[in-house]
Amino acid sequence: MRLGSLAAVGFLLMSLSACGGHETEATTHPATVIAPTVVARSIAFPTIDSVPGSIVSDQRINLSSRVVGFIQSLDVQVGDPVERGQVLVRIAPADIDAGIHQAQAGVAVARAELADAEQDAALYSDLSQTGAVGGQDARKAAVRRDVARAGLERANAVLASAVEQRRYITIVSPIDGIVVRRDKRAGEMAVAGAPLLTVESRQSLLMKIFVPEDSLARLHKGARIRVVFDARPGLPVHGIVQDIVLSGDPLTRRYEVNIALPQDPALLPGMFGRTEIPFGAAPAVVVPAGAIVDRGGLQGVFVVGPDNVARFRWLRTGRETDEALVEVVSGLAAGERILARGDATLADGTIVHTGGSL
Repeated sequence: MRLGSLAAVGFLLMSLSACGGHETEATTHPATVIAPTVVARSIAFPTIDSVPGSIVSDQRINLSSRVVGFIQSLDVQVGDPVERGQVLVRIAPADIDAGIHQAQAGVAVARAELADAEQDAALYSDLSQTGAVGGQDARKAAVRRDVARAGLERANAVLASAVEQRRYITIVSPIDGIVVRRDKRAGEMAVAGAPLLTVESRQSLLMKIFVPEDSLARLHKGARIRVVFDARPGLPVHGIVQDIVLSGDPLTRRYEVNIALPQDPALLPGMFGRTEIPFGAAPAVVVPAGAIVDRGGLQGVFVVGPDNVARFRWLRTGRETDEALVEVVSGLAAGERILARGDATLADGTIVHTGGSL
């Protein structure tokens, strides 16, 4: 009985072992997927000169006071948005008002002097005709009248200037923008011409670059230029050459070029980028951007061989075109078949059934 039990147990173990072996053999079969493929091709890829630059605002305005006085209010902070016409600074009007009163008093004095001089001039004119006074006295009276008249005009001009100064006790923003600098605070003295605030517009941005002489010959006003920013490498923009300063720096031998950028809330003054100035074309292998797989910070594609087996291959890639084609610098030849859509979860050695290439 004991021998029979041992034989049964042995048979059972042999059966389980056999079953496990068949299961392992089944799981070693390669996976199979149905996926489209595409053939890597060679195109005339534009050769470019990559020139670094930074975004600047085309409207950066330093606000200063035209009058001298204590700052009554200056409430905006750096980073605050401001609107065109918004009051940013108020200057205490006491000194301005005192100047107006003084000018008004000067006008009153000048009017009185003119009235007195006109009476004397009229009197001496009548007396000179009767011979009671000499003609020289009459001429002196006329000169005094003319001087008094000029004095009144001068006093009126001083009053007009004083009244005009009162318009400048409030400083408003000339543009919609952002406060990027504040040089004074409420309670401090505003001096004519000294900066108080700096306001920068976000509506009109430029890419400022400095190009060598050979690149300058390939640029013209109105040219469309591709710009790539480090902060958003996959989202290039296209700008238009706005200004070319045809006077180079004698040390660097480079020329300033300003490229107008499209309105985009993601673009900010100070951002670093690179402009791509084309200067010809050269053959290059390209693949669709969607075929690229990122593994551990490196890029590659799944190459499908004649046996329909997908094998991952590392690539060294270059630029991307506006048609979402990526330049392959090394690792792939034209004519090789790859998966059209990259899948980071796909295992190496997977069999691909396509039913025809894309």
